[in-house]
Amino acid sequence: MTDFNLKAPSFALLQASMACWKCGSGTLVTAIWVPRLTEFDEEGELEVADAAVLQYVESLDAAAEAFVVQAAPLLRIGRSQTAGVNYWANHCSHCDALQGDHFVMGVNGPFFLQSRDELASLTVHPAGSGLRASAGYSESGWMSWVSRMFGESQ
Repeated sequence: MTDFNLKAPSFALLQASMACWKCGSGTLVTAIWVPRLTEFDEEGELEVADAAVLQYVESLDAAAEAFVVQAAPLLRIGRSQTAGVNYWANHCSHCDALQGDHFVMGVNGPFFLQSRDELASLTVHPAGSGLRASAGYSESGWMSWVSRMFGESQ
C-alpha cells in the first residue's frame, strides 16, 4: 500500500505547449494543480497550503491516476536520471523523451507564469474529485489566479 503525503479537495490538469528539450518539437505538457492541500508526515497533519502545482509525483490514488491517464496520456511514470527517481513526468509526443519537472516548471517553462494574461495560454481540465498523492509541490502567486479565474477555490 502506498503512503500518500498530500491530500487535496479537488484538482485540475493544466496543459500548455513547449518545445522538447531533446528534439525541439512542440509537445503538450501537463501540470497537476490543486486549489489547496494538506501535507502529512509520520506524525499526522503537517501543513496546509494554498493553491499549488504538484511536482515529482511518485504516486496518485486510483481515481486521480485514472483521470490523468485518460486526460493526459503524455504524463506517465518515467525514470529521471537527473532527479534519480521514477515519477509522473511529461513525455515528448514526437521522440518520447522525458520532459523533466525542472524543464516544465522552471524559469523558462510553460508553468512559470509572470502575468494573468499568460493564463490564457493554459487549458484547464477540472477533475471533479479530490486526490491523494505522494509528491512535492510548489506555490506561486499565479496559482491562486487559477483559483479565481476558473472557480476552483472549493
